[in-house]
Amino acid sequence: MHETGQISMNSLKRSAQRAPSVVVHGVLLVDKPEGWTSHDVVDSLRRRLGVSKMGHTGTLDPFATGLLVLCLGEATRIADLLTHMDKRYIFRMRLGVETDTLDLTGRVTRVYEGPAVSPERLRNTAAEMVGPQMQQVPRYAAVKVQGRRLYEWTRAGKEIEAPRRPVEIYSLHIVEDTWPEISCHVHCSKGTYVRQLAADLGRRLGCGAHVTALRRTESGPFSVHDALPLDALDRMAHDREWMRHVIPLHAALSHLPAVVVTDAAIRNRIRHGQLPETWLNSQAVVAEGHGGPVRLMGPNNVLLALWWPVAQPGQRRLKVFRSSDTFI
Repeated sequence: MHETGQISMNSLKRSAQRAPSVVVHGVLLVDKPEGWTSHDVVDSLRRRLGVSKMGHTGTLDPFATGLLVLCLGEATRIADLLTHMDKRYIFRMRLGVETDTLDLTGRVTRVYEGPAVSPERLRNTAAEMVGPQMQQVPRYAAVKVQGRRLYEWTRAGKEIEAPRRPVEIYSLHIVEDTWPEISCHVHCSKGTYVRQLAADLGRRLGCGAHVTALRRTESGPFSVHDALPLDALDRMAHDREWMRHVIPLHAALSHLPAVVVTDAAIRNRIRHGQLPETWLNSQAVVAEGHGGPVRLMGPNNVLLALWWPVAQPGQRRLKVFRSSDTFI
């Protein structure tokens, strides 16, 4: 399994003095190192790069590494469209040992004393895990239940029923089998907990399991191969070379259909949150084919707005982006 380079959180935070402010709108791909929370990454880069408005589209556990998709400036307004994308991970698990957190950071709760699971049974059982299912949220998870994080209830010794969520496993492949260490690749829907998936697989096998390494490799169209490590971003901060790696809004949403608005008067109306009826009538084919959102584009690949052609009363119909698609 590929491992990201190690970087000292304390040393990078010491160097993370607040940079002069810069206005930038787009998506930045970061390769999160082990030992950092997703919040740590955002907090450090916000100061180091001088970007005041920044957020991420999907948390990675501190022990996990890999792709963290950051939204900068106006891109924070499209975070919901990026959060719902499917994910790909490579992970390693140890069969025969269960922990309370379902990963290597937890306390051992059970050790299996039986024979090794055969490769054939392992692969057959992994194949049975593919498909839509209701997955229990791990008890050491950050999701809120009754107003508190679930892990807070767990640490306080309170027996709170963990919620179950619909997820889908599109594929689960065993890429290396050296009992008791197993390496896997999974393609799954958003919201899937890989450590719960590994624990469920271990229980089906009767031996138990926990995750010992986890790396996110893809989120929707974004790949960790295009992501920058934190130390590289730190080196690029002074001359702002990192800005060349920001993905513009229109490109970050390239999976959505687009309509180019050629009429300057119509573009001006859209910028003021208006959709002229005559223009809407001319877009009947688009409205029939797509529930939305649809990108409304100006010249030079500028994203003017997102449009929901068949929005119901009370639902959002238009989201206008009032700034440039790249930098101001």
